[in-house]
Amino acid sequence: MESLVAPDVLSKLSQILSNLVLGENEIRKAAEQALNEDWLAKDPGNVLVALAQFTRQSPDVHFSTIYDHLPESTRKTIESLLLDCIANETVSSCRNKIIDTVTVIAEGSLDRQRPWPELQTFAAQYALSIDLPQREAAFRIFASVPRLILDQRVDDVVGVLERGLGAESADVQLAALKAATAFLSSTDKTGRERAARIMTPMLNSLIPLASSEPALFRPHLTSLITFLPPLILPRRSIGASTPTLNNPGPPSSASEPGFTYTPASIDVNSEDNDETRYAALELMVTLTESTPKSAQMCSAWIPSLVQCCLEGMAEIRDDVDGDWLERDVSSLCLAILTELTLVLQPTEESDEDGYPRAFEEALDRAACAIGGVLLFSFSKTAAQGFGATPGAPILPETFQHVPAMLLSSDWQQRHAGLMAICSVAEGTSTFMEKDLGSVVKSSYYLYSATLTRGGVLCTDLGEILHTEHCEPIMNALIATLHDPEARVHSHAAAALINLCTGASKSTIAPFLDGMIKGLLSMLNSSSKAYVQHQALTTLAMVADAAQTSFRKYYPAIFPIIKIVLKNATRKEQRVLRCRAMECGGLMALAVGKNMFKNDAPEFTSILLEIQSNTLDDDDPTNTYLMSAWARVGQTLKADFAPYLEYVMPPLLRTASIKPEMTILGDEGEVEVSSEWQTVNVSGQKVGIRTAVLEEKAFDNLVIHCNSLRETFVDYVRPVLELCLPGLRYFYHEGVRESSAMLIPMLIVCGKSILTAPDLQTVFRTLLSAINEEDEAGFLSSLYKSVVDSLLVIPPNSLPADLTNDVIATTQKKLHAIAQRRKQRTDHLLSQGREDFEDEREDIALLEELEDFVLDEVTRLLHLFDSNHPLLVVVGSVRELGVSQAQY
Repeated sequence: MESLVAPDVLSKLSQILSNLVLGENEIRKAAEQALNEDWLAKDPGNVLVALAQFTRQSPDVHFSTIYDHLPESTRKTIESLLLDCIANETVSSCRNKIIDTVTVIAEGSLDRQRPWPELQTFAAQYALSIDLPQREAAFRIFASVPRLILDQRVDDVVGVLERGLGAESADVQLAALKAATAFLSSTDKTGRERAARIMTPMLNSLIPLASSEPALFRPHLTSLITFLPPLILPRRSIGASTPTLNNPGPPSSASEPGFTYTPASIDVNSEDNDETRYAALELMVTLTESTPKSAQMCSAWIPSLVQCCLEGMAEIRDDVDGDWLERDVSSLCLAILTELTLVLQPTEESDEDGYPRAFEEALDRAACAIGGVLLFSFSKTAAQGFGATPGAPILPETFQHVPAMLLSSDWQQRHAGLMAICSVAEGTSTFMEKDLGSVVKSSYYLYSATLTRGGVLCTDLGEILHTEHCEPIMNALIATLHDPEARVHSHAAAALINLCTGASKSTIAPFLDGMIKGLLSMLNSSSKAYVQHQALTTLAMVADAAQTSFRKYYPAIFPIIKIVLKNATRKEQRVLRCRAMECGGLMALAVGKNMFKNDAPEFTSILLEIQSNTLDDDDPTNTYLMSAWARVGQTLKADFAPYLEYVMPPLLRTASIKPEMTILGDEGEVEVSSEWQTVNVSGQKVGIRTAVLEEKAFDNLVIHCNSLRETFVDYVRPVLELCLPGLRYFYHEGVRESSAMLIPMLIVCGKSILTAPDLQTVFRTLLSAINEEDEAGFLSSLYKSVVDSLLVIPPNSLPADLTNDVIATTQKKLHAIAQRRKQRTDHLLSQGREDFEDEREDIALLEELEDFVLDEVTRLLHLFDSNHPLLVVVGSVRELGVSQAQY
């Protein structure tokens, strides 16, 4: 090791220290005096480092015991000085060197059965300090000298380490992570078992680092793959891998090959350890997302991750119907449909808490991260068993297991196999499309069943399903609408929604008779609330997809909708009433004004009666009522004007609701959900509850304004008063987008009442929002709002100073985009090829959003001058994008 102390200093200290162990009292006293007065008092740092270096490096046996021969008073002085140096040193690099010296001395002292209680007390106090450097110092000491905490209560030690792992400082987290590792490595088996819960915060502390600094983990993926999967896999998986086609059943003995390492101190099969399992899973998925190339290069990484996900997806802890396993299933189609519906019963109380969705989402994320790059061929047997061409790159590693899982005697394995197809569909859709035909033709029941679980395949593979494979799937689902099992035909109805979404009228027209007949049968014959709800929802979506083709069925169905709305008045029927409102509104929109106008008075009268009743805070009626009014307004257009006096006041009140806000602590005080967002305000974490009603209200304002045009004039000013500040409503992107969309519509509606000062206020507000906005997606929306507004009024009607400000702001924005593009290019060119590939898609997306801004800026400049000089600048900025050649 390179010397840390100058040679002349080492030589002088060497002589003094040698004299300390001589027998002559006079020589020893002189050496002690020189050490204390000439060295420790004047240059203690060099003395301490030299002592540590002598202990580690010197071949002289005296130096390995020199510290032991010092008088007790001298040792105490040195130790006190060391702790004082740590306490008062402000430069982190110097403080860390002193800590290194302290820990070397402490280890040597403990080896010689000489404890250092002052150091233990010092570190314990610092570990609880609010000062981050002090906490880091404490954990550095514990990491190097774990024996200082081995004699403490395990729960107390774990509590201190957990607080360190959850600190805001990355340095403190890293030091605490090293301390926790040292503690677990040094303690006995009992201590490790009692400290097992520390694994979760240890893993969680690595996840942000895995996302931001994936290069740190790349050299260690091979080691991580021996550690993480055993934490994730259920206990039954150890020694029993996922079924294969040749061995679809459970293993014959517990000694069959599988993962060979499992931390014995952690029961991964216990529900209490789900957090540890999910933290380990999240770390694996995050590393897969942040460094997909390296994940592929580690041969065991993807197979292990896939097995963890499949095994986790097969864990369904909630009990299902006891007679299910005893049932004699006559067809495989019904069996798979039934097993899906038994686990996921569509009742009002069902929230799917028993289903481990974390594993399904992890497989989905991994598939999106890897995409079609990592595609393994089936083994010959597996490929032939699934009706595929051997050797063809069809589906990812998942499908080495899925065929066998579908043949397993364990229904949970079969269920997990079905869910796996849904999970990987988005990331591998391009490759699945190539062989989807053979799969659908030979096993269309599989896709029918999968669609009942949420229509994931229709979302990810919708176009090819609609154009090439619609008939077998649609026929299977329509037939299932008449199944005697309520849960089965309810899920089939749900699947129809996903299949109809995005399909053209001509695609679904041949199947309308069968769909409508089956759905009406469900609605009229079933007494189960969830079946009625699903039938109405599916009817609404079918009407929306069929549009004018639905007119044939409207006379028979709309009277039923009105009857439901009139009679569903009890509290327990409010969901049914909401679904009926949704269905009625979409049917009106589908068939058009001419067919709906005769029913409009009665339908709107029912809506007004519902609106007049006092609603509970948790009643979903408000949301559905707003949407129903909006669809009726879209249908009736100007004829809807008489109803605005009833519709607009509550709509404006809802749109003006202020968000609920709360200051969060380190742990957070609200449950994070889609209704809550967190932002940092002046260094504090603030939780903001943005109500869904708020977004819906702005969406419906857009619909009414666009549908009624000039007849909306009385409400132009009140809506402007909402949407202008809405441009800065940073808590919800949907509100901001709707506000930007509303402004040109309101100018169209209010041309007769808006004055020149009003318009200047509008454009000044838009310009101010543009000036403050850096996010390219919303910046393009703001520019579009300006352009569309100027198309309503002549650009030359703007005052000269306002026009100049628009040009100046645009010039500044173009410069900012140019700078960002240059920085990205320089950054990419400085990266290694692997980092380059990892960032490629993100940069392409950013530049696509910036191109939208440039498109709108081009439109704006053309309005002022078709030969505006800034148009050349726009072209130059566009060329600064990272080119395909650079990719």
